[in-house]
Amino acid sequence: MAVFEFNDKLATRLAILMTLALAPLGAISIYSEYQSLREQARSDDAMLVSRTADAVAGQRGLLESAMLSAHRLTPLLLDRLDDTAACSGFLREFVDATGLYAFAGFIARDGVMRCVSQGDEVDFRDSPTLQADMENPRSFFSFQPSGAITGRPVVLANRPVYDDGDFVGYVSISISRHTFTLIGTEPDQQTGLRMTYLVNASGDTLTSADNADSVDMLPDGGTLNSLLDVRNGVLRGISENGESRTFTIAEVIPGQLYALGSWSSDQLPFAAAMNLWRLSFPVLMWFASLAVVMFAVDYMVVRHLKRLNSQLRRFALGNRAEFQRLPDEAPTELREIDSTFSKMALLIRRDEREREEALAEKTILLKEIHHRVKNNLQLIGSILNLQMRRLHDPDARQILQGVQARVRSLATIHRTLYEQDRIAERYAASFFDSILQETLSLAKADAADLTVTKQFESVDLAHDKIIPASLLFAEALTNALKYASGPQGGTSQLDISLRSKGGFAELSVWNSVSEPLEQLPGDGLGRELMTAFALQIHGDIEIGPSVRNGCDGWQVCLRVAEQAPQTAALP
Repeated sequence: MAVFEFNDKLATRLAILMTLALAPLGAISIYSEYQSLREQARSDDAMLVSRTADAVAGQRGLLESAMLSAHRLTPLLLDRLDDTAACSGFLREFVDATGLYAFAGFIARDGVMRCVSQGDEVDFRDSPTLQADMENPRSFFSFQPSGAITGRPVVLANRPVYDDGDFVGYVSISISRHTFTLIGTEPDQQTGLRMTYLVNASGDTLTSADNADSVDMLPDGGTLNSLLDVRNGVLRGISENGESRTFTIAEVIPGQLYALGSWSSDQLPFAAAMNLWRLSFPVLMWFASLAVVMFAVDYMVVRHLKRLNSQLRRFALGNRAEFQRLPDEAPTELREIDSTFSKMALLIRRDEREREEALAEKTILLKEIHHRVKNNLQLIGSILNLQMRRLHDPDARQILQGVQARVRSLATIHRTLYEQDRIAERYAASFFDSILQETLSLAKADAADLTVTKQFESVDLAHDKIIPASLLFAEALTNALKYASGPQGGTSQLDISLRSKGGFAELSVWNSVSEPLEQLPGDGLGRELMTAFALQIHGDIEIGPSVRNGCDGWQVCLRVAEQAPQTAALP
């Protein structure tokens, strides 16, 4: 329930509407920022790849020149393959002329290298790697930690030789590791520790492989294979020594040679990862917009509405103090509402005063009427008393005494109505109790040995039912006091009760009797009057003998429907 009340608040609804209104703009902004970050990331990656390729520019040029030299030597070697000495002398002159290469040789299809720039022929027929290369001829680069002729670390540029379309062998030109070191690029210490490698298409490292520290900075096998598949790009992975690093790959010779860079991930010259702060900026702007809107609504509307609601609540609970007008800073619409409420409150207060004055006048007039009726009934009772003094017939005197008793009961009712401040639902019990006390005080001379027990509960009776019920009650009291007697001359008992039972008000008058129950009079004027009063208020009445606590008696019991409460409880 509290959740629904929270959702019904103006600020909450405005927040939802603002969210719906800003959602498309926020989505566009986030998407734009995301695309911008992706472009920046691609630009950063391209910069890293470019710097990686630049770091091996000299080494790449040397290897390219070696592969180009092998291409140019091919037709010249084909003319000299039959003369091993001439072929070897030609290669020796070529190596000496260039001054960049450590060795040049031709490996025949049978796996024997007979044409060499220095040394003797070398047999490679037992090399499984060479046999695989012979089966699938292609240009490639390779590394040998100890060259077969020079005995030093060398990088080989190998190119297949064809004679009239038939594969006849490989031209192999080697470059010493020392030459690569001379033209290599030192690691950039300002942008974090990194090493640059040359890698062939098979993933074999051509340079830096003789340095243990350099080997530790190489990516593991899975990362290296992923990099070769990318050809040009950036990948974050784990190095051989278990360190998290950033690796870059640049294809320097298509399909043959790659430059591999190893960078420290936390010391890159620029951030290659997504900037979450920029992505969260639209969300922060959304929060800021909601905060501004909710603050503005609270300052300009909600606080004034709360003030109006507080004054209206006090007015509804009966506080008729003057309304405190809203300040001039409040919006015009709210000040108009405040003015309307103030005028309405003035009209209500005026109408209430008029109704209170009219009610007071009617109450005074009604009390005056009851007072005069009571006086007239008392006058009639006095006249009846004077008349009884002149009568000598006992029956006539008894009849007049009965009439006088009923007149006194009516006078008692009107006196109670005159003295009672309010005859309403919850005051019925006190009203009946007042009638009982007045009737007993008038009959105390004849009820000296009478024990009265009463029990009155609060009941809800309509106004038009109280007067007939009180007349019935007065008649029942008169009869009870008339016939009440104790067993064998004992104390007489009178039991009066008013209870609420299952939506009905039950009024009971019981008196003890000494005569046998079958000898008690069942019909009379009193019974007829009480029956008529019960029919008038649509009540059920039971009149007859009753036994209580082993004592014979006579009971009058009236059951009449209660009135349902009409005033709802205020919140």
